[in-house]
Amino acid sequence: MQQRLVALLLLVASVACAFPVASAFGGDVRVALKHVDAGKQLSRPELIRRAMRRSKARAAALSAVRSRGRSARFSGGSDQQQAPGATPVRPSGDLEYVVDLAIGTPPQRVSALLDTGSDLIWTQCAPCANCLAQPDPLFVPAESASYEPMRCAGPLCSDILHHSCMRPDTCTYRYNYGDGTTTMGVYATERFTFTSSSGDDALSVLLGFGCGSMNVGSLNNGSGIVGFGRNPLSLVSQLSIRRFSYCLTPYASGRRSTLLFGSVADGVYGDDTAAGPVQTTPLLQSPQNPTFYYVHLAGLTVGARRLRIPESAFALQPDGSGGVIVDSGTALTLLPAAVLVEVVRAFQVQLRLPFANGSSPDDGVCFVVPAAWRRASSAPQVPVPRMVLHFQGADLDLPRRNYVLDDHRRGRLCLLLADSGDDGSTIGNLVQQDMRVLYDLEAETLSFAPAQC
Repeated sequence: MQQRLVALLLLVASVACAFPVASAFGGDVRVALKHVDAGKQLSRPELIRRAMRRSKARAAALSAVRSRGRSARFSGGSDQQQAPGATPVRPSGDLEYVVDLAIGTPPQRVSALLDTGSDLIWTQCAPCANCLAQPDPLFVPAESASYEPMRCAGPLCSDILHHSCMRPDTCTYRYNYGDGTTTMGVYATERFTFTSSSGDDALSVLLGFGCGSMNVGSLNNGSGIVGFGRNPLSLVSQLSIRRFSYCLTPYASGRRSTLLFGSVADGVYGDDTAAGPVQTTPLLQSPQNPTFYYVHLAGLTVGARRLRIPESAFALQPDGSGGVIVDSGTALTLLPAAVLVEVVRAFQVQLRLPFANGSSPDDGVCFVVPAAWRRASSAPQVPVPRMVLHFQGADLDLPRRNYVLDDHRRGRLCLLLADSGDDGSTIGNLVQQDMRVLYDLEAETLSFAPAQC
């Protein structure tokens, strides 16, 4: 009888190790987000130019993902659906916002990059064969009582496209990002503690995560990445989060942005940050690229005129190409080349300003400001046409600062738009600043409203 009891306890323990169990999760958690360049004493033009460089890498990575979905037709979690010899890619690790959290028992502090365009949760771990520069000490699994390598039978292990069992009954992984960043190590379960924006520990849960000991590429002021995408590995999926929202502050504001996730009560827009009406548009999904949050963009207005761009220019195609992604990790709004040409032409006609000569690719699309307007930073702004994004059921009338950069020192006015590199589009975080953006995965909608974040 005693032997049977011991065997039963061992069986229960092995099942518990194989399956990560997130703690019972109810209510909402509000955490602070820090921009990666916060505290560097840079001007707004300098901050945006740095973000433009990151956006170029991000654009290439997103384009690679869409191309892979089109050519290989893999759904993100199955080796069988991937073309022989193909290497999956994810959006770039060169991201924009950092969330502070802690891992382990007792907790070890970590700064992780937020990414709505990828799924894996991971951090760099000691001992580390090859690690990237990071602001925090490496996470040390040996010093945590709650660290547990996942068994090969663990369900999340099979959700990692490149996984193996090189050690006896231990899940190992490799995860690649589109900018060349790669993390490899042991996939494990561990206790994650999220700190609220008020400084208290708001949530403590067990999650599956990558403990990376061989990492190559770029981690921009972070120690790892928290994926908020739609696939099983993400925080959203592991915690069965049905709604989350964020409110992003302007880069140079000095204020921290906020991330709210959980059940997110209907009153999310009822706080004192709301400064305008709430608009809602459907979320779309692509079987080829299931991680991403797609929306239906129907057209654009520049000035008083809606541009003659067909809706098909923004359509999500059955093969995973095209479509419009809403992404927190890209600064600029990215448009297909043909669409960008039409938008820039409309601005040029209405601004009646010449293009800036000799500008670097990092400056985006820039116009020369008339000599009469070239003053110090206190100079009045050059009047620009309004810009409206027309979604299905919602119109986003952009504040000037969300799509224009006034670079007084260089005598330029730049549009915060860039070429996506393919037929897909991305709504970047500059467009979303000072807006409360709500992802409702229960209703499959995206809502937004002007706010004082």
